[in-house]
Amino acid sequence: MQNPFEENQGSVRPTFLTILCILTLVWNAYKFYGAIPNTFTPEKVIANKEQANEMITDMFSKYMSEKDLEKIEESQAETAKLFEERNLVVSGGMSLISSLLLILGAIWMWGLRKKGFWVYIAGNAVGILAPIIIFGGQIGWSVGIMSFIASAIFTGLYAANLKFLS
Repeated sequence: MQNPFEENQGSVRPTFLTILCILTLVWNAYKFYGAIPNTFTPEKVIANKEQANEMITDMFSKYMSEKDLEKIEESQAETAKLFEERNLVVSGGMSLISSLLLILGAIWMWGLRKKGFWVYIAGNAVGILAPIIIFGGQIGWSVGIMSFIASAIFTGLYAANLKFLS
């Protein structure tokens, strides 16, 4: 007599894969939602950033020396490239595409379909390469490397569950 639990093992999603898929879905839904303003209302994002810069400068000017304030202003100027309208729109669009691919991949892996893993890798590739190409320089590479590290960890965890996907 066969064990009734063995018959269902091939179609049961492992708990660890379920947790990975939920984490992927939640994070990328958040990332998708956060990319919408960059893509469709970049002028508001730029205005908010300028207002935040003024508030920071005003706050620090009370407590810091002129030399330290100059360093803060240099730092703000360096990140200004991130907040150029064209860069906001393009990076927001790439983030939307990346998030959609990652969500689709997670949904397919939730359903135990192996093609979800490959779509997930494609979404990660977009998320890693986009900041490097769009921003370049130290900022683009920093964001790309951080994306690579997070992507490598999750891809490795998903790869460990490939045996459950068909």
